[in-house]
Amino acid sequence: MSSYQPHPIEKKSYEIIDGLVDFSSYPEAHSEIFKRVIHTTGDTGFIKGFNISEGAIQSAVRAISNEALIWTDVTMVQTGLKRALLKTLNLKTCCMIHDPETFKKAEDENTTRAVAGLRRFAEQKVDSPKVLIIGDAPTALQEAVDLSANNQLDAELIIGIPVGFVGTESSKISLSRQNKIPFITNEGTRGGSTVAASIFNALMIWTLKANA
Repeated sequence: MSSYQPHPIEKKSYEIIDGLVDFSSYPEAHSEIFKRVIHTTGDTGFIKGFNISEGAIQSAVRAISNEALIWTDVTMVQTGLKRALLKTLNLKTCCMIHDPETFKKAEDENTTRAVAGLRRFAEQKVDSPKVLIIGDAPTALQEAVDLSANNQLDAELIIGIPVGFVGTESSKISLSRQNKIPFITNEGTRGGSTVAASIFNALMIWTLKANA
């Protein structure tokens, strides 16, 4: 696999970030994630309260190395994933939120389209490893935890970084308290699609380094 070559501006940004934050107490893989989150948000304080479960990085590397299918709750997360990295690693993504079938399922089951899309995904037979990236909808994150608890969903990793004031904190707490699926999340109401995508971009870059 080819290595990741950052744009000169990105490289310079990382040099600045290294001068602003002491990453020496973090594992190297965690530092890669935190640096990319800071680069994406422009906020060195954003990484406070992050929770990376034991084995999450290893599980992510295995999944990515084995050409995982990446499900995203919204298209903004899907769009934020670096296409060159996806192509290099032969990863496919899917987002069902705008499918007509998802609209109908949401209406029939009186739920959100993000939840309906996740239920449709869980119902499919997928042979490849699965990674869920949730950057917008706390309802989808809570549903992922509930489906997993009922043995209706399995995945190698959940990145749960929804944003907002309704159900966001509680869904992240639910994710942190379960132990069936490795996860990456944060505390509080902060999050968003670009942050969630940046975390997976960091994991793809880390996987290339691990497999070099």
